[in-house]
Amino acid sequence: MALFNKKNKNVESEQVYQIRDEQSDVATADQVVFDTNHVTHFLPLDNSETNKIADCLLKFRHVTINLSRIDKSEKRRLIDFLLGVMYALNGDYKKIDTNVYYFWISE
Repeated sequence: MALFNKKNKNVESEQVYQIRDEQSDVATADQVVFDTNHVTHFLPLDNSETNKIADCLLKFRHVTINLSRIDKSEKRRLIDFLLGVMYALNGDYKKIDTNVYYFWISE
């Protein structure tokens, strides 16, 4: 997972790691803050994670889902649910690979 320039003030201090300039005691303007709660990649085992996926989509505006471990009927239900979320929020999706999908909300 890549590092993102996100600043979340609600994150507890032990969950945030900052990369600082090695030659200075002050953080540079391009410091990177990594939130360990910033999970946007999912490998669901069943439909019980659809609410978590939709909440993550609302919060971070994109998710990647690997559906290789879910059976065909539940995979169809999960994709249908997320397509409804995409329609309601003016989003879109793309199939990246076999059983791997990328969903995002347009701005």
